[in-house]
Amino acid sequence: MMIRVKAKIKLYSGDGKRKTPFSNGYRPLFDLMKDTKVSGMITLLDRNEFQPGEEGVVEIKFLEANCTEGTTFHFYESKDPLGEGTVIDILD
Repeated sequence: MMIRVKAKIKLYSGDGKRKTPFSNGYRPLFDLMKDTKVSGMITLLDRNEFQPGEEGVVEIKFLEANCTEGTTFHFYESKDPLGEGTVIDILD
């Protein structure tokens, strides 16, 4: 079942973090559930690129995820988190 949420995220910057921006369709892994990472796709709402160090509101689609408003998470490309976020609205 597909779930679509609006979330406020922050992309970390600095040593060992992502050096380049991402755009629509970015598909990191998310830790919405304890000890389980799920795939999701980010859609940018107010910009074309999301730069390291920026914060903003995005839409994220998950194939399967158990989350509610206020759920906090980190997102990853490898073992170390690249950013963090909070679900602010469940869209469907």
